[in-house]
Amino acid sequence: MQIKLLNTSDFLDYKRIRLEALKTDPVSFGSTLEEEMKRTEEYFKNKVTMTPQHFVMGLYDFDKLVSIAVFTRYNSLKESNKGEITSVYCMSHYRKQGLTTQLLIELLKKAFTFPDLKIIKLNVLRQNTSAQKLYTKLGFQTYGCEPKSLYDGQQYYDENLMFIDSSSFQVNQRNNKF
Repeated sequence: MQIKLLNTSDFLDYKRIRLEALKTDPVSFGSTLEEEMKRTEEYFKNKVTMTPQHFVMGLYDFDKLVSIAVFTRYNSLKESNKGEITSVYCMSHYRKQGLTTQLLIELLKKAFTFPDLKIIKLNVLRQNTSAQKLYTKLGFQTYGCEPKSLYDGQQYYDENLMFIDSSSFQVNQRNNKF
């Protein structure tokens, strides 16, 4: 297994796993398979283009991308102390092996090297207890709930709002709490 930062040469791998995520876990994401299947190759290349504010990390099993997570730092002056993790996904037969934990630890390490970044946030479906346990294990804390955050045309879904600050991540890392 190898964790790496994705770039434009990885866009087809990213596209494949992103579409799989939307197919196998459609409720967990704000986009739909139908919407993203219409996207151009340029769209997916842009998604994996690293910038000073954005990167995508992936975990490969040899040449197969099996887990992803996206980090984006907020741009505005007053919010540049914050960033967000989105699009976390691990292929089903690679779950419960600690791989996404490893991937997220590496993502957090990289993100917290950004100057003055203090807070990283994420949203997770209230029903997704396994993801919430993972984030809590990493040191994320729940600070609220957004009711009816997602709607699939038939049902509304609430999302828990979670955050981790740089100092608690560093303490957890020093104490090997993962």
